Amino acid sequence: MGVLGGLRAYIVASELTDGHIMAKLQRLFGMHAIYGSSSQSPVSVLRKGVSMLRRGDHAMCISPDGPKGPSMRLQDGALYFAKMTGAPIIPVCFSTNHPCFQNRWDRYLLVYPFSKIKCEIGEPIYISSKISQGDFEKKRLEIENIMVNQLRRLDSEFNLYVVEQDLVASKFNALKHAGKDTRMKKRYK
Repeated sequence: MGVLGGLRAYIVASELTDGHIMAKLQRLFGMHAIYGSSSQSPVSVLRKGVSMLRRGDHAMCISPDGPKGPSMRLQDGALYFAKMTGAPIIPVCFSTNHPCFQNRWDRYLLVYPFSKIKCEIGEPIYISSKISQGDFEKKRLEIENIMVNQLRRLDSEFNLYVVEQDLVASKFNALKHAGKDTRMKKRYK
């Protein structure tokens, strides 16, 4: 398996074409894909991911808002991996001074070559294997707030557009097909 700065890692990637393209790019950085998502083969992804994490020799990287959104809303997957394996969740966000935001529901960010990139890595967060459903939701919301705040801080440093929370792929695509303006509008400063 590949090594990224001494970190051996897998990513959860979509089984769709864009997921395969991203996985090929990420492989250049030493990461390997587990294909699926919360809407595509979720049990298979969970089984493979839990097995890999229990071995203890790899990390797992997950896009927190899933394949269809809502944007910037943490899905349950990362918490289930942590609950079932004892592995910590480490919130990581980044931003850049020269972004290219895609006109998509998730405002996917591409970084232009030679850009300045700033990354923020949060403290490890552990999920008890015996956590109640109510506490599970509280912990999910806590982690979501940490990551949203990370992103807001980083993006504001570069005076970027404010990425909207709660965009959903189906509604975004309907607006786009109806000819509505879906571009980002509000900047931090």
